[in-house]
Amino acid sequence: MIYCVWYPSGGFGHFINGILTLYGKKFKRPNNNIEFSLTGDSHSLDLVAPKYTATTTNYNYEFDLNYNYSVLVDLGINSDSSNFMLAFPKAKIIKMCYTDTSWPVVAMTMINKAMKSTIESEIPVDSVLWNTNEAWARREKYFLFLRDHHLRNAWPVETDSNIKCITIDVLFNYIKLKDALEDAGPELSNFEDSWNKWYLHNKKYFGPILQARQVLEKIKNSEDFDLINVTDVWTQAVIYYFIWLEWDREVPHNDFANFFSNTSQITKWIQQ
Repeated sequence: MIYCVWYPSGGFGHFINGILTLYGKKFKRPNNNIEFSLTGDSHSLDLVAPKYTATTTNYNYEFDLNYNYSVLVDLGINSDSSNFMLAFPKAKIIKMCYTDTSWPVVAMTMINKAMKSTIESEIPVDSVLWNTNEAWARREKYFLFLRDHHLRNAWPVETDSNIKCITIDVLFNYIKLKDALEDAGPELSNFEDSWNKWYLHNKKYFGPILQARQVLEKIKNSEDFDLINVTDVWTQAVIYYFIWLEWDREVPHNDFANFFSNTSQITKWIQQ
């Protein structure tokens, strides 16, 4: 069986491919083991079959029928084409997807991993409109990027039952990820050690949304929660973005130049 791992740029496709080829029953194995770079990617792992990309015109590879295979399908985050399926008519498709709440993860991995850049250089503060590089201005810029970027609504969960969709959120939990992958068909041995290494190398990407979820939970439960230690501007912007998703309200950036010191302040503002 061929499993096509279809993913957006920065969407952890290489990691899923690594899990399948290293831990899947009867899968063709790579010649090395999975390792993670400083940005958290696992691109150094050998591919057992050529990757299908946006420039692929004729995919000719002789698969050994004695093995299962994982094939990466990397068309770029801007493409939603499914034409690759014509090259793999009998394959099972695993599509990596994201939602409004996991979009901040892909937004950052897209910049750090796929573009090999930084948020500071890719989302600079407009000196004409803001005329400052203070934290509140960068926070507003990052929030607007999250809210308004056209890719926020890309790569949604498919309704096609022939496509197994795995949302980025599932990767944060080993059991959920293993269950989701096995639900697509392959039988997997235990890969928790590799997942733990991935988790440690990639927590910087999904940590902000876990923090934002916690803040929203505290607000909904009317709990006072200290936010003094939330000093990372991107994380602050993600929290603002989650507030906007939940209550359709944008925090006035000028009025709150200093980030909230606790959730009670946010609750008071929401109730105004």
